[in-house]
Amino acid sequence: MRVLVAGMGSAIGSGIARALERNDQVEAIAGFDLEPPRRWMRRADFQFARPTDHERVARIVAEFQPTVVVHAWVFEPRARSSPGQARARTVAGTESLLGAIAKIDSVGHIAVRSGVSVYGSGRGTPERPTIDTLARPTSTFGDMLARVEERCAQSATSLGATMAAMRLAPIMASYLPNPLGRYLRLPVVPIPMTTKRFGVVHLVDAAKSIAAAASTQYQGTLNVMASDPVTPIEALTIGRRIPVPVLPVAFRLGRSLAEIPGTPLPEHIAELLSRGAVVTSSDMSALGVTMTRTTKDALADLYSAGRLIDVDLSRSLPLVDERTAEVG
Repeated sequence: MRVLVAGMGSAIGSGIARALERNDQVEAIAGFDLEPPRRWMRRADFQFARPTDHERVARIVAEFQPTVVVHAWVFEPRARSSPGQARARTVAGTESLLGAIAKIDSVGHIAVRSGVSVYGSGRGTPERPTIDTLARPTSTFGDMLARVEERCAQSATSLGATMAAMRLAPIMASYLPNPLGRYLRLPVVPIPMTTKRFGVVHLVDAAKSIAAAASTQYQGTLNVMASDPVTPIEALTIGRRIPVPVLPVAFRLGRSLAEIPGTPLPEHIAELLSRGAVVTSSDMSALGVTMTRTTKDALADLYSAGRLIDVDLSRSLPLVDERTAEVG
């Protein structure tokens, strides 16, 4: 089995690669991204590539001849890209990757990093969506993920390959830049007055789940969310932050104030905090994966870190140490 990881430089991408390195059935691992992995890779081979560099991506894919492809080249709005940049990079990266694998005949399986935001929070969306719930995104990120799933499904069909769509809850870990983590770590946090709950998934469990879906060539959709969901106030209690409950209609003001200390809150996170986000988690035993951390465990890890620092991905970055959670 030869596995290609698109988006290997991200925390989730490098976590997937490291999990695959421990699988004896995986003969070789290669990957590419805007920036290098910040974890040491024993077997994986990394190369630089930009989402818009179709020729370079095609050359990397053609030289490696993967049998399994992991698409983790997804940019969350306000993680390390503006909403416009995130959409443009995700679209370009997806088209570069799928265009490249369409030119070879070795790919038999595609594993896609998606998210629970595809379900949306509109009228008619159930309290706990299942994998059979219709995807009706109501945010930019949800729409991006739904389109990535759709394009990958089309590509898999044309290739005669199987596909796994891994719908992840927001990923948490210490020193992991993401908009929900930054917002919850403010010293004083405006939150909507609600008892709605949300769940997250720890980086370790998210990476292992996608790696397992790739190595077992699982076909279908899986919801990946840790147990023990929390309310916004319960989440802040874990981090000993000061909550400022506001009426849902006034929560927009809290979103605007979050811009001041550099913690912008995108719409999919505002939806999560105000309307809740709990899905029916899939049984991961078929993949040989056990979820090891609850939502509260993942949030405790988030609060254990120091200040989260934004990274400008408009340029290539040097290889530096990453103090994110150990995957494995």
